[in-house]
Amino acid sequence: MHSSAGIAVLTALFMPVICHAQDVFDPPAERSVIWATRSDGTIVIDGELDEAIWQQTQTTTDFVQKEPLQQAETTFPTEVHVAYDDKALYIAAICFQPKDQMRVQNLQRDFSFVENDLFGVAIDGFLDQRNAVVFQTTPYANQRDLEVIDGSEINLNWDARWTIKTRIHNDRWVAEIAIPWRNLRYPTGADRLGIIFARNVRSLNEETSFPAVPRAFSIHRMAYAGELRGFTTPPPQANVQLNPYVLSQRLTETNAPDKVDAEIGGELKWAVTPSTVLDLTVNTDFAQADVDNQVINLDRFSVFFPERRQFFLESANIFNASVTEWISPFFSRRIGLDESGGPIPLDGGLRLTSRSSTQQFGFLAMRQQALDMSPASDFAVARYSRNIAGQSRLGGMLTYRRDNDVSIGEQTPGENNNATYTIDGLWQPTQRFGIQGMLSASDDDMTDDGLGGQLWASYHSNRLTLSSLHYYSKDYNPGIGLELLDTNYMMNSLIANFDFRSAKLPASIRSFNPGVSAFIFRSSDDGELLFAYAPIRPFGLRFQSGARLDMVIEPNRQRLAEPFSPAGIEIAQGEYDYTRYRISARMDQSKVFAADASAESGGYFDGSLTSYTVSGRFAPFPQFELSADLRVNQIADLGVAAEDKTTRLYRLNARLALNPQLQITGFYQWDSLSDRSALNFRLSWEYRPLSYLYVVYNTNDNKGFAPAERFSQDQIIVKATYLFEM
Repeated sequence: MHSSAGIAVLTALFMPVICHAQDVFDPPAERSVIWATRSDGTIVIDGELDEAIWQQTQTTTDFVQKEPLQQAETTFPTEVHVAYDDKALYIAAICFQPKDQMRVQNLQRDFSFVENDLFGVAIDGFLDQRNAVVFQTTPYANQRDLEVIDGSEINLNWDARWTIKTRIHNDRWVAEIAIPWRNLRYPTGADRLGIIFARNVRSLNEETSFPAVPRAFSIHRMAYAGELRGFTTPPPQANVQLNPYVLSQRLTETNAPDKVDAEIGGELKWAVTPSTVLDLTVNTDFAQADVDNQVINLDRFSVFFPERRQFFLESANIFNASVTEWISPFFSRRIGLDESGGPIPLDGGLRLTSRSSTQQFGFLAMRQQALDMSPASDFAVARYSRNIAGQSRLGGMLTYRRDNDVSIGEQTPGENNNATYTIDGLWQPTQRFGIQGMLSASDDDMTDDGLGGQLWASYHSNRLTLSSLHYYSKDYNPGIGLELLDTNYMMNSLIANFDFRSAKLPASIRSFNPGVSAFIFRSSDDGELLFAYAPIRPFGLRFQSGARLDMVIEPNRQRLAEPFSPAGIEIAQGEYDYTRYRISARMDQSKVFAADASAESGGYFDGSLTSYTVSGRFAPFPQFELSADLRVNQIADLGVAAEDKTTRLYRLNARLALNPQLQITGFYQWDSLSDRSALNFRLSWEYRPLSYLYVVYNTNDNKGFAPAERFSQDQIIVKATYLFEM
């Protein structure tokens, strides 16, 4: 499993495929032009398209398939019209399709891209052909908005204020969209925007776009965008948003008096220019209406929980210098949250971001209060990135953390300072090939200086994705960052995934998808093997419906330098070789009833592990959805005592939506390992765009491994936010 030899062998094997896979076309030399028409009258967003302006605009109809047949004619036509005035950009889409073939999973915001009928638009405000903001909707008018970075990275947590109304007819559905200019970023005096229109017809599992985008890439690959012309952007104006919140909660805990308290806080956003934004926060919102999923972790990696707080989600991509989440010099959940995810009050902070066609800059500063064992802390992050040579970039990041009155046992050495110094870059000489890297040094008062790095290279075609990923960590200690593997290590990997399509395959099968990968972890102290695994997928099918079937064989070698205790079972140090086998199946998720299941079995260190995962979803109509998940792990003859143990994790979700703005959800989860159950009910009402009322009930019952860990908790939260625009 030597990485250099593996790369040489696989490259030799795959070269004939690479040479034959020249079906990824280059961006056009002359871009398609879409003309916008000025409206001198009022456009009412109601999905009716009865204003005269819609008869005067250019009609864009030249959509082509991205999936399944690249650049083929679409099954159902799409018509798009674009208008504008001094307030907003308006887009109308007529999506022809029989009503009984329309499919929408549910009415949640930020819905699944691949599992719903949708229409959307991606807008590149700086014409840099790499970044964009995206607005998408379904026939039922739920919203999905996101940021695209470097044509592939997606920030789904970005939310903008925009308006959408739809109308469903027997042979078509109509979407009417208004995007205020103030919510788009572009240079002063801009009279052109990059633009891509996208559409999914889910009953056919067909993705289409205008202009055409190769199948190998995201539909938001802005290097292939057309140009929107014929408009003038309004001059810069005062653009201030105030988003306060008020919260009241009652908390009942075991062996503790009831707590009733109220909070008030919020955020102020000032768009100094269309490309520069200043954000201020006081008593930062902690996303109390959201809950994390419970996890039973049997791996040697830490569990990654995503950020949910809106202040940190905004412009998060600007502060990302990492290749992946495995090593990151900045991870916002290290601010205002303890190791178990409990909130630590934040006095406040600020964020300044600026983006243009050539560069982007971000600065973040926060103040955290002292709480229990957590000291008062100050945080600062500065990030700069410069676009170079077409699709490439070079950047750097500084992070700083100061913890006051740090205690170790009975000693109080005073404050602790931690800093990281990072350089990163992306070299993408062609659309198919790219190399991305990061090198970061850490400096901490209480630990040695450290070093962490990542390098990723990839090649994409319509038939093959070949990538290589490498990590290095030596005493790396990012005070505001993250490492999913808490040890000194070097990791080398090679990943190859194929997509073979042929008329000889049965009509129900879209592609045959074998793949192979290898991950080798060695100690950065002495070079000794830590562990390695090689998932091999000899059999993988993708069906025309969106269903899939996969089989994976995974050889493992593990070396434990010290005992390891998954699920509370002690495994002695030593070397272990074993192989695991996995089969998984997934139904068409757009149907009324959908399910997926996987079964995995084989060795596990010096014992065996068999795991089953089953998920089911019932959604007779978009307004109602019920889903359930079950994961069972059966451990046998494991560890120094040859123990047997079975763990179970249950989840049950229900959603009732009167419309995309008013929804009631219920979520129950229980894991047998800690004997912990959690129940969450939430009413969410978006009573005006991006202004919410939440009523939340949480209950937690944790019996724990030891009496000291046991607790029960009941919580009622009423929370309201209101977005003022000035």
